Amino acid sequence: MIRVVALCVIRNKDQILVMEHRDPATQLTHYRPVGGTLEYGEKSMETVAREVWEEIGAGLTNLRFLKVIENVFKVKPHGLEIGHTIDFIYEADLVDKSLYSKSLIEGVEGTEKFRVLWISLHEFKGTNKYHLVPDGLLELLEETM
Repeated sequence: MIRVVALCVIRNKDQILVMEHRDPATQLTHYRPVGGTLEYGEKSMETVAREVWEEIGAGLTNLRFLKVIENVFKVKPHGLEIGHTIDFIYEADLVDKSLYSKSLIEGVEGTEKFRVLWISLHEFKGTNKYHLVPDGLLELLEETM
């Protein structure tokens, strides 16, 4: 099944706001911009604004489309199963400027809580510590700096 997702890149100088997720299948931690799955009949721009509001309680301004990234990835160790997403990538600014000075924001999706934090783009390069998804996003962000 292909999942259609809208993600919002929010920059703070050389950092981006990302949510932290530990994959229970692979036991790996990865990071991605805040966002989520499109609902039936919803446009991707509406999804990204809704998801940012639902997950971190923040409004957006200057919302602009960057690119679509198609991502095929392993969801289980040793490549036993794959995932497939079509990711609409947007960039925006936060309405609440105080969020730019917070090192950690608590995110919520339903009853699940997660960490949302600012990480410098160079931390994602050539390191196993921080893995930015979807694949290809780091290169896109470096091109648009």
